[in-house]
Amino acid sequence: MRLPPSFIVAHKELLSSLRDRQTALYTFVLPLVLYPGVFWLMVQGMLVLQGQREHTAVRVGLTAEVPAELDAELAQALGGGRGGSVDGARPEGIDILEVERDPSPRSLEEARSWAREEKEGQPRFDAVLHRDDPAAPEAHTQVLYDSSRSRSELARDRLLPRLEAFVERLRVRAARERDVDPRRLQPLRIEEAPITPRRDIGALILSSILPILLVVMAVMGAFFPAVDLAAGEKERRTAETTLLLPLPRSTVLHGKILAVTSTAVVAVALNLFAIGLSAEHLMSMLTGGAAQASFELPLLALLAVAPLAILFAFFVSAVLTAVAGLAATFKEGQALLGPVQMVFILPAMIGVIPGLVLSPGWALVPVVNVVLAFRSLLRGEPLYLEYALCSAALLVYALAAVRAAVWILSREEVALAGATLSPRRLFTLLRGRDSRS
Repeated sequence: MRLPPSFIVAHKELLSSLRDRQTALYTFVLPLVLYPGVFWLMVQGMLVLQGQREHTAVRVGLTAEVPAELDAELAQALGGGRGGSVDGARPEGIDILEVERDPSPRSLEEARSWAREEKEGQPRFDAVLHRDDPAAPEAHTQVLYDSSRSRSELARDRLLPRLEAFVERLRVRAARERDVDPRRLQPLRIEEAPITPRRDIGALILSSILPILLVVMAVMGAFFPAVDLAAGEKERRTAETTLLLPLPRSTVLHGKILAVTSTAVVAVALNLFAIGLSAEHLMSMLTGGAAQASFELPLLALLAVAPLAILFAFFVSAVLTAVAGLAATFKEGQALLGPVQMVFILPAMIGVIPGLVLSPGWALVPVVNVVLAFRSLLRGEPLYLEYALCSAALLVYALAAVRAAVWILSREEVALAGATLSPRRLFTLLRGRDSRS
């Protein structure tokens, strides 16, 4: 039985495509090796982050409009037990909740001001628990927290389950005293009350979007120029002409990397600027004009992150140019740089995990450091040591990448190669044992 001509052509083209080692590598090997490994690293990173959160102590203020004995019992329940748990079941040092009770009466507005107090440049409390007058018709117990701070959200997450356990104890005790069904009693009405200013909410949302876009746009902005200036030059047969220029070969390669860096920086700047201008309008459209956040172009944060973005673009451009220089044609250069893009983009996704903060250790991790630094700058966090370490690390990585790119691409065996270099062939050339020379 004869197949239709289209199937015969498809069979021929498929066999031809699979004969290409790069196509087979990126179609079959890469998905089976790269992505499971990356996801495993992401899971391990999240487990480490979870462990850090469990060992982070948070501080909560307890105040009431009319202080009563119940407040002392509530403070005991929230902060009592091992590790700050209600039942003492948690190990020592896990999920610590420190409670400070205010014996003075405070209104809700006074409690909000108390929640915003600072001590030695840091917030005095991560959250504040305020109780209304029990005699009021609609008395509530409100958890005041700042949704723009991870420690404040952590304090809220620890408070709510303990409050529910305490309310359940009160309900059961009151039901026994009155001999009624516990479900008919509601001794405390609990509600969450964010105190984050609208501007900080906008900065929080932007800090979740812009950092990863910085990485993606830097990579995409450098992708095609790197392929064109490296592999494209070989395909056009102009590499020999470039080598004859009356300039040191390193100078020519530095110029190529600078050209790629320029396009990456321009792409990042234009995209961030466009997002900053349209963010408020887009969010107001999505929320029907009733947005709870104020979006403003964070000029100071963008100016502060500009040196980091330039260094990161320099680092990305050097890596992409070096890898693209190993290909013999534009198409093969695109195929080579596909996995390299993921090497940059996947760590950027790790950097936007909620609760992950910039620390001296993370400031030294490539890609993740620039994402965390940009996010911290957008939130106005004064992490000067971490910013300095991040800048120094990016500078070292950029210089190392440029040096490696020049060292690889300045060799005539690489610059004039008539075919895409395999890893084995490249390793032989770099060791200076080229059997063809």
